[in-house]
Amino acid sequence: MKDDNIGNRFKWGQFFTKKSVVRKVLPIILHYKKYDKDIRILEPSSGTKNFITVLKRRGFNDIEDCEIDPELTGNPSDFFNHPISEKFDLIIGNPPFTKYNVKESYYHKEAYAKSVCKPEEYLTKTMARKDKLKVENVFILKSLKHLKDSNSTIGFVLPISFFIKNRNKEVKDEIKKNFSTIIIYQNTDVWFDYHLPCCFAIFTNSDDYRGKIILIFDRGTKRSKDTLDMSSLYEEIIPQVHFNKKEGIVKNHVGKPLSEFLSNEKVRYDTSYDINTVSGKNIMQRNRILADDVENYKLAIVRVGNVSVGRCGLINIKKDILNDMFYVFGFKEEFNKNRKLKEEICKAINENQDYFKNITIRIGSKSIKKSDIFDFKVKLRKHGNQVTLMSFGSV
Repeated sequence: MKDDNIGNRFKWGQFFTKKSVVRKVLPIILHYKKYDKDIRILEPSSGTKNFITVLKRRGFNDIEDCEIDPELTGNPSDFFNHPISEKFDLIIGNPPFTKYNVKESYYHKEAYAKSVCKPEEYLTKTMARKDKLKVENVFILKSLKHLKDSNSTIGFVLPISFFIKNRNKEVKDEIKKNFSTIIIYQNTDVWFDYHLPCCFAIFTNSDDYRGKIILIFDRGTKRSKDTLDMSSLYEEIIPQVHFNKKEGIVKNHVGKPLSEFLSNEKVRYDTSYDINTVSGKNIMQRNRILADDVENYKLAIVRVGNVSVGRCGLINIKKDILNDMFYVFGFKEEFNKNRKLKEEICKAINENQDYFKNITIRIGSKSIKKSDIFDFKVKLRKHGNQVTLMSFGSV
């Protein structure tokens, strides 16, 4: 996408899927669903029509599409004005990923109050009362109303964050009501000209995989696949994360998790956005305890950002002022005065950022998860009653 289209990127949510990606994801649908070439297909946000091009090359010709941007089509049409009476066997494409807090963003339900298909016809009752809605979620909900029958399928490119634990529950509830099978495909390619972590999600009904979620992660040289129960829909079902934990870098580490050393109790400390002594830029310099009040030193980990996320340091809660980028952990009572252990834990995290970020399930520039920090493993060495670390958890 060219820089002069940045305004449209956020207004219309334009992230155009490369043809090379479409050629990879379309066969996944056809592997799990055997469709005739004469099925009726809708592409609800066709953009540069890459999905349509690949579909036609495979012999599918009964394809309708909607595209709101007049710069991309001579016949602009809005999916949210498309009559719900129109039904399809397959709804496929890449719905917009609009920043819904942008004033001019694509979907505001008030704009469709007088449409031939009113928002209350496809939004859930709770979502119909909200002022701000994620446009990809609304695309899914309206697409459900366009399904021809129980043999129909939706295949959408979605931000991978859609499948983070406990997010988008209302939409997932509706998906679960309509489909017995979900396939989530992720690979290591860059899918758009603008990098955004994403996946291809297929919602369908399959007798062979009824009540199942199939996760597929393609590394190029290796494709991993696993089958989960549909009850996992509300958990973390991100393929890359799942296989990192099951068979990759996370699985191959041994030792004691940080949950055995860190406390779950809330730590109180001073924060200031404008006036602070500790930030993501200088946190790694705070790797030593240079005072006698060892018990006042806590572990601070940068929770968000592209460059600093995952870095950590030891901060003095009686003296230091932090900005709002951190999770701060205290230590369990038996380790609270152990200077060496605190310094070694800090060192272990900073020296093993790839492992740490796989543990903490970070998606794009989103915040790492506080609860997953406790899974980081370290090896131990004992001297009488004292416990220190040998290294992070290696094979």
